[in-house]
Amino acid sequence: MADQLVPIVPLIIVVVAILLVAYRAKTSHFECPACGCLFKVPVSVFLTSYHMLGKRNVTCPHCGYRGMLPPIKDDKES
Repeated sequence: MADQLVPIVPLIIVVVAILLVAYRAKTSHFECPACGCLFKVPVSVFLTSYHMLGKRNVTCPHCGYRGMLPPIKDDKES
C-alpha cells in the first residue's frame, strides 16, 4: 500500500504549489516605475515569468516597460 502512495505525494506537492502561486497572482499587482501604471498579470504569466529575490520579470501593458518588479499585495476593501 505504501508503494502506491509514493508516486502520488510529488503530484500532490506540485498541485498545492501551483494553487499557492495562482492565489498569489490573483491577490497581487505590479506598479510600473516608468509610467506609474498599476496592472495585474494573468496567472499563466505569473506562474511562468522569471523571478528572483521576490521580484518577477513582467511587462507593463501601458508603456511596454519590461523589468524585474516586486508584486504588491492588493488592499482588501471592506
